[in-house]
Amino acid sequence: MKKSLIALLVATLPAAAFADVTIYGKIKGGVEYVDNGTTKQTNVEDLGSRIGFKGTEDLGNGLKTIWQVETGFGIDGQTRSASKNGNLANRESFIGLQGGFGTVRLGNVSNFLDSDMGTVDTWEYASDALGLSIFTRDGDRLKNSVRYDLPTVVPGLTAALQYGVKENKGTAIGQPNEDRETTVLGLGYENSGFFGKYAYTHQSKATSSVSASIDGVTLNNTANDKHRLEVGYNANNLFVGFGYQQAKGGADVAGASWFDRVSKDLTFSAVPDVNGKVKTREYALTAAYTFGAITPKFSYVHGDKVEVGGVKVGNSQYDQYVLGADYAISKRTTFGAQYGQIAVKGKNEDLKAFGLNMVHKF
Repeated sequence: MKKSLIALLVATLPAAAFADVTIYGKIKGGVEYVDNGTTKQTNVEDLGSRIGFKGTEDLGNGLKTIWQVETGFGIDGQTRSASKNGNLANRESFIGLQGGFGTVRLGNVSNFLDSDMGTVDTWEYASDALGLSIFTRDGDRLKNSVRYDLPTVVPGLTAALQYGVKENKGTAIGQPNEDRETTVLGLGYENSGFFGKYAYTHQSKATSSVSASIDGVTLNNTANDKHRLEVGYNANNLFVGFGYQQAKGGADVAGASWFDRVSKDLTFSAVPDVNGKVKTREYALTAAYTFGAITPKFSYVHGDKVEVGGVKVGNSQYDQYVLGADYAISKRTTFGAQYGQIAVKGKNEDLKAFGLNMVHKF
């Protein structure tokens, strides 16, 4: 009898211990046909699968402990960098407090551009041509950071401030700037389907050189200042979103994907000061409308010519088009299809791709 009671008690302990834990995630996979002008290839891709655990503990007087551990993994059997897949807690993971004062989180925390913005990028993809990865490149988790979100005083109004320390030194050009102190300020407002969101990011000058060497010219390493604005409407089955962003600082403000697409034919002959600051401007527009279970959608993105020292660099602009549709087979499973193209100038080849994907949320 005693053994039966003990066995019953032990069996009920896990359920009690994990009563406030939520398991969630997404499994996302697809097939993409990619033509970069030189090679044509069909790829089976993982599109950002992840699993997470999150929970809270009521501390009394309106105060709660909050925590989350999220990990990315690949369903296609490919080995990726630890920051993408494989290592536990490589996605947003934190511990913090929530109360009348707002929310404080400490750890590998999404910045405002990742958690609250990126509205114009509604696509599932691996190839840059099939989604807005170039435009949304600054939306990411900020490691070794502290983020404070203000309490909701005015309905629909959100505000956040985040600070990240230097993670390591000697990061290459175009890679996440782990050699810079980073501060992010985010503001947002939503009402009756209309929304407006703004983020300002400041990155200190890198301790070590992360300057870019392109066409034999080394561009300056300096502090970065970035601004992004997103406005639009999302209600009554209609989504229309417009984004604008500009950045000024070192060569890494353009990001690796932008330079990879245009670096074959950049013209520096008209740039008198290659040590001047690099400046970028980009515009993005996405529209979608849901008919029952089907959502056709379209995106257009334009990147102006990159400026160095106030002078525009030849053949450094890009135009992107993505057209596709999603089909919601259930509340948690969606199929998608899209075609995309990134058009560049000069001797560079356009990047074209067609993709089919499947996403299941749990």
